[in-house]
Amino acid sequence: MSFFQKNLRFKIIFPLSLIMAIMLAVLSFSIPMLVERNAEQHALHTALNSLKQLKLLRTYYTNNIVKKVQEYGVLTPVIKHLGETDKIPLPATMIHDLSQLFDEHGSKLNLYSPYPFPNRQHIVLDPFQQKAWLELNENPRKIISVVNKENDHTVLRVAISDQMQVKTCVDCHNNHPLTPKSDWKLGDVRGVLEMSIDISSQLALANTLSVWIISCILIACTLLVIIFYFLTGKITEQVSNISQGMIDLGKGDYETEIPQYSATLETDQMYTAFQLFKIALLERQALEKQKQLQLFETEKVNSLGRMVASIAHDVNTPIGIGVTATSFLQDEIEILAKKFASGELNEKDFEFFLESSRSSMTILTRNLSSAADLIRSFKQISVDQMSEQAREVLLSDYFKEVIHSMLPKTKRAQVTVDFDCIEDRTCFIYPGFLSQVITNLIANSIIHGFAEQNNGTITLLVSAQENEVSIQYRDNGIGIADEILPKVMEPFFTTKRDEGGSGLGFSIIHNIVTQKLNGHIKLTSGVGKGLTVDISFPILKQAANGSVAKITLSGRTSQ
Repeated sequence: MSFFQKNLRFKIIFPLSLIMAIMLAVLSFSIPMLVERNAEQHALHTALNSLKQLKLLRTYYTNNIVKKVQEYGVLTPVIKHLGETDKIPLPATMIHDLSQLFDEHGSKLNLYSPYPFPNRQHIVLDPFQQKAWLELNENPRKIISVVNKENDHTVLRVAISDQMQVKTCVDCHNNHPLTPKSDWKLGDVRGVLEMSIDISSQLALANTLSVWIISCILIACTLLVIIFYFLTGKITEQVSNISQGMIDLGKGDYETEIPQYSATLETDQMYTAFQLFKIALLERQALEKQKQLQLFETEKVNSLGRMVASIAHDVNTPIGIGVTATSFLQDEIEILAKKFASGELNEKDFEFFLESSRSSMTILTRNLSSAADLIRSFKQISVDQMSEQAREVLLSDYFKEVIHSMLPKTKRAQVTVDFDCIEDRTCFIYPGFLSQVITNLIANSIIHGFAEQNNGTITLLVSAQENEVSIQYRDNGIGIADEILPKVMEPFFTTKRDEGGSGLGFSIIHNIVTQKLNGHIKLTSGVGKGLTVDISFPILKQAANGSVAKITLSGRTSQ
């Protein structure tokens, strides 16, 4: 569910679909009701127009026919006119006669009053008619209507007031011998004119129209959701491609490319921004690499300079002792020469001279040998570090030379180095890179691992398989905290910035092992647990002409 909540397409399509579903539900409820109400209103207006036309017709009939007939006495307006050639229907009788014609065409027309003539006193008003009379008597302008179900038919009944509108009608009603009420006045409501219309067909048509409208809306909403689905799919695909491209760039894949679409101006802008970001990142990466390379070279030269200073300091002692022994021996020779020249030389003096000479020569030989060892180790290590050439070395002897070159630092820091390596194993490797790794590890232990303790111990275990060299480096120093351990191989990260730390030690080690030696490095540590560094790298294969050939070890290519 969390995937859908975070998915851009879901966030667009789901609310849209939900809104449309709610809208469809509302429209499915409201449209049939509105269409049905509209059909009823249309029928109501039709009925009202018919009733008004009938009232207009009766008024015309009263003024232009009945009135003239009564004035000239040719014809007589009566209730029972059928079959009588000299009689015409009264206006109300005409309405009743017309109601029969309406019945034949699906509608009913009724005219009723609480004051009926004797021929209609048998008619009983139903509840609607009684209500219509009461309400219209109080408010003649009111329209009374109701929709009823009658034998599977829907009938609209509309009633309006029938008022005394002309003087002829008032006189006729007041003077007729059968009138039930003789005090009528103009404007009085003498009855109710009602029309009943069967609107079943109109409602059926309205329901059909409602179904068509709702179906069309449903189809339109479905098409709209589908269109939005595909449109958002294109948008999310482009956003995903750009996001994946940014992730690939973050992981170091600077060759990554993203498909370019011209769907919208915004996506073109995003693509352009990605390209600009990539170019800027590549330029910055190149500058950082150049800067790191310069700093690494500077650090390497500085490291060599520090080694020169340490060697010079340690070589100065045995050479100084040798100079002192030589000076003493020279003085003794001068004394012996003077005694020999004066003839005062005796056997005892000669024996003293021989004893002093032997002692001086012993001191001189021992100190000069020590200085020569230091200089030889420094010479080989420095040449290896500066040349960075591959050559064949005896592992045990070479590691001893590297450790011996660090002797001034380890002695000064009271650190003991325990070394264990397979004997008589020669390997074709890059000794300069290897010496940089070991010297940086020892320097790191002295600066960081043993900063708060004395008499530290470093253990260096070296083994060689057929095609690979494995090194395990351990110290019993203060260790590295878990939260810092993943950062120690990052360039310029150091916890000793204020004490001169450059933050390049482990970064140089990591780069040399992984890039120069094509190997692997793993750090294990913890607060108070010391540091363990496991390193492995492939042995190079020397070609017949002395060049380095590529070999494949465990799926990794080395050169």
